[in-house]
Amino acid sequence: MKICILSIVNIKHMSLISLYTSFFEKNGIEYDIIYIDKYNEEEKISANNVYRFPLSINRKWNKMKKLAAYWKFKDYAESIIKKNKYDFVIVWRTETAIMFSNFLSKNLKGNYCINIRDYCMEKNPFVFFRVKHAIKSSRFTTISSDGFKKFLPKYNYLTVHSYNEELLLNCKPKIRLNNYNEPIRICFIGYVRFFDIDKKLIDALGNDHRYIIQFFGEGSQELKTYADNKGIVNTEFIGGFPLEDTVKLLGSADVINNLYGFNNIALDTAISTKFYYALHQFIPILVFKKTFMEEISKECGLGFAVGDDFSNLADTFYEWYHSLSFDELKWNCLHEIEEIKKSNSNFQNLLENTFMRNF
Repeated sequence: MKICILSIVNIKHMSLISLYTSFFEKNGIEYDIIYIDKYNEEEKISANNVYRFPLSINRKWNKMKKLAAYWKFKDYAESIIKKNKYDFVIVWRTETAIMFSNFLSKNLKGNYCINIRDYCMEKNPFVFFRVKHAIKSSRFTTISSDGFKKFLPKYNYLTVHSYNEELLLNCKPKIRLNNYNEPIRICFIGYVRFFDIDKKLIDALGNDHRYIIQFFGEGSQELKTYADNKGIVNTEFIGGFPLEDTVKLLGSADVINNLYGFNNIALDTAISTKFYYALHQFIPILVFKKTFMEEISKECGLGFAVGDDFSNLADTFYEWYHSLSFDELKWNCLHEIEEIKKSNSNFQNLLENTFMRNF
């Protein structure tokens, strides 16, 4: 079987493409990759043939000029697919499916899959129609969050949970909740960019002896400066850090901070990596109200939902935290982890049925 991965982004932006490539490597299956290279760099990948399309976009260009540049990739990729006569194409990201919707439906109906990672303006009728057309003719389409079903066309999607399982297996989960005389460490770990929200949290919990506020990741320096200028001392900051330090940093957390932006369909429907952090650490997570993260974290009994008003957060969260049963929290986390494993196991079975058996 001749297999190809098709994407309009660089390999380093194909989040968890390893779900496929690791399977191919493990089973000795050859595959090619066709993608847009915006950085003019060669990236490591185990593909048999790499078709790299250099593309330089000037941000000052108007939309039509940018679209014309991308359309050159469309012609380039389609000619390769026709020439090589691939049996199956893995379409990475919704934008790629939109661009190649007609081509895929006409030439590879039932012999391609689509991987949806984010919201992609599906509320626009034209975009929605293109996405629906591509999905309808796919062999299967995967999503990384069931929340995406709120904006996607109706279809029997397969949810593939995206997280670094190897990293989380090295974590040492908590064995109890904190006592009343122990400060609760609320940890944000990752790229820091929602500064207005982060500063509200610092103000709400600042210099409260019941808490230690942690921000670990690139961008945290601005928050450190903010806390220092306000004389807030119950804080801990670490800038950018290597991936291997994630386990150690998670080990210092008592609560995961997932207070990203909200009232944004992309953010409101996604599942954050931090949800998996909380599950594997057996600890609660702070989330925003009216988001999919609120739905799933509350179902597991580990989510505390926050609204616009942070004024009473310190007291209400403290009372809620100490009302929890650790045994119940641990059981809920383990149960959810097993459900996630089942879902991802279904995906592995699908890969075997697709790529290791005849059509």
